[in-house]
Amino acid sequence: MSEKLQCEVDDRVPAYEDSSTPPPAFSESKNTVQPNLHSQFITARNNRVFDPIKWQIEPVLHAQFLEGASKSVFIIVPANVLAQQPYLAAKDIVGSHDEANITLIRLNGPENKSAFWQQPGVVQELASCLRERLATSGHKVEPASTTPTESPQRTSAPDFGSQRGTPPSWLKRQFGIPGPQHDPTATTNYRLGWRSEEEESLPQRTLTLGEARVVATVRKVSFRVETEMGLLDSVTGTVLWLKVEVGT
Repeated sequence: MSEKLQCEVDDRVPAYEDSSTPPPAFSESKNTVQPNLHSQFITARNNRVFDPIKWQIEPVLHAQFLEGASKSVFIIVPANVLAQQPYLAAKDIVGSHDEANITLIRLNGPENKSAFWQQPGVVQELASCLRERLATSGHKVEPASTTPTESPQRTSAPDFGSQRGTPPSWLKRQFGIPGPQHDPTATTNYRLGWRSEEEESLPQRTLTLGEARVVATVRKVSFRVETEMGLLDSVTGTVLWLKVEVGT
């Protein structure tokens, strides 16, 4: 008799307070708010821009500033630009002999192609992020320039027909007078190197001690290469040109 009562007691359902069974794991995920696609895109973009600043640009800047350098130039080459030239170096840049402290950064991976890095918003974000990092370190950073980047107007060739004296010949009247950089074959590139007319024409204020300036642009840069025949040649690619200056 006692055994029967004991079995009935054991078979009873435990009280609700006595139950310690945890709820299913998936019950909490119903109330979790997932980030939307736009937030995920912004986060991925910010991380992609921040990575070269943290791991490749800032260590070089720190070392060069400790050496007393006031200017640093970074040439950032996207993964799919000049991919057939894996051994390019900063010393191979055409027209870079008058600039010191040039660092060539080659990006890798399908996410670092020119389709991403040549976007105007990405270029501005690269400069803005670096300005914020410099400001955090104690520099008084110059704001982004709002000067329009229009090419300066070139002076046209003189009109010999309007001058007094002997009238121009029939050939000059028929075909005109070629300019000083006229190229009949239309194959010569007079813009080789890495300098632009806008940069050379715009004067910049001299920075004082503690000030910093960051300029980021997209431009074409030419490199000297050696062909399989041992001859010198040049290749040109569109890269990011990042210049950092500090006052001394």
